[in-house]
Amino acid sequence: MSRELPCYIVKDLLPMYTEDLLTPESREDVRCHLEGCGECRAFCQQMASPEPEIDEDIVEVDYLQKIRRRRRNVLACALALIVLITAGAFIHGRVQAAKAQVRYDEATKTMVIYGKDDTNLKLPETVNEAKELDAQFDSFHTKVNLSVLRDEDEDLAAYLPGYLGRTNESIKFIKSYLREALKEEKELADRADKVVELTVLPEGRYTWSEAEDRIELEIGRFYWHREELYILALLGNKCVQWKQLGYAWYLGAAIDPYNELSVRSFAQGMEEEPYYDAYVRGGGGAEPTPENYKILMDAVSYVCLTKGMGWGTAYESEPLRTTRVYSGPSKQLDPGNEMSVFMASSLIAYLSEQYGFDTVSEFCRADRPFAEAFGTDWQTAYDGWTGWIMDTYGSGSGR
Repeated sequence: MSRELPCYIVKDLLPMYTEDLLTPESREDVRCHLEGCGECRAFCQQMASPEPEIDEDIVEVDYLQKIRRRRRNVLACALALIVLITAGAFIHGRVQAAKAQVRYDEATKTMVIYGKDDTNLKLPETVNEAKELDAQFDSFHTKVNLSVLRDEDEDLAAYLPGYLGRTNESIKFIKSYLREALKEEKELADRADKVVELTVLPEGRYTWSEAEDRIELEIGRFYWHREELYILALLGNKCVQWKQLGYAWYLGAAIDPYNELSVRSFAQGMEEEPYYDAYVRGGGGAEPTPENYKILMDAVSYVCLTKGMGWGTAYESEPLRTTRVYSGPSKQLDPGNEMSVFMASSLIAYLSEQYGFDTVSEFCRADRPFAEAFGTDWQTAYDGWTGWIMDTYGSGSGR
């Protein structure tokens, strides 16, 4: 893995770098530094450029002076390598010191964890005695009533490290994706910079709130819907409509590779589902990848469009106006409310490909009129999406 080198070390290593005398590892470290440092890159280019031609009748090349200069360069490189090795040992020592601190509070039956984002977490057996989990990382802080997981018959020592790790990676991924993907719609990215406070309770409400420095989430037994809740909180809408739920599932499952729901249940018993044939025709596989989850949403949409709704779960095939997270007086006025969540997420993905992720993000956050956001009416866009679904996932189709 490449290490970030300071400029003074890189400049000392450049003579050997330009003459290809470094080890592959050291050469890669220098190359990575040069990609991000214009000053050192210019210095390297100056060293690598050929010396100007000289008139031998005027100046006689001092060969011995060149030899002395090369010896000085080699000595400087040797010293730099010593510094690099020492720095590497120091960095390694800091990484070792950054391991998670784990303790068990017997009085409150609470497992307390303090760790960094890249912590490789291992929990002691005392976690099986704990009633509460209180875990603090760089990107998020979570409190979990462990009875929720015990009711799911989870092996806490085996499951919790993975769940916490995926939660951490998922939040970091969503933060970085919004920051990099959004060019105009910056409000979502700014909200995503805040620390996440996630509370999991046996009877927890599916709610969110926003403070100056943090996003607060409270969730109950559907604790694996964390991405959906987090993205809805970032959007900030109190009246959740098809566009917000579709956006949350598109970003949280069809883009985010750390989605907990896909890890828990993806492809289990799919062969018996009415959408399996369409899923296979669309090119779907058994791995819980974002691309496969996107195909799953499209295949479910195909079945809803051809066989009607009401055959599966609320998220698969029930109209959005019937779901518990749905609220607000306008929920039955928007034509998109007659779709399922999977249909809404498939449509959001389609709109993102047609009009750009920025436009769709601003539309979902600001709740603008459809025609104002996309320059076309709802029915035209909806018909375009349904036509694409039928062509791609219908009988005899293939990717």
